[in-house]
Amino acid sequence: MSLVVKAKLKEAAKGYNVAGDLADALDKLLQKAVAGACKRAEANGRKTVMAKDVACCCDQCSSKGDMLVVKSKIKDHAKGCNVAGDLADALNCTAHGLVKAACARAEGNSRKTVMAKDL
Repeated sequence: MSLVVKAKLKEAAKGYNVAGDLADALDKLLQKAVAGACKRAEANGRKTVMAKDVACCCDQCSSKGDMLVVKSKIKDHAKGCNVAGDLADALNCTAHGLVKAACARAEGNSRKTVMAKDL
């Protein structure tokens, strides 16, 4: 029940090879982001988790077209919470930001392969 569209990772990490462990590591980070967003929504007296509840959501994501997140799986991970329509875009933006940062770390270490440890 992964939140990550593995086939889209290669496109998101243009110019880099993608190690087999990257998708699982990214999935775990996104699951933590959903859990944290649910806690923030509940702390604010809401049962609906929204984009504003995602801790590392960026307002200006240049890669909104490539969906790295399986929208239909978000509700499975947002246990006990309703899911607002903007949550998938916020998680997608977060995923793209994490992959971009991982690519930069791999490059900083003179590698062309992005691995889980780069996240």
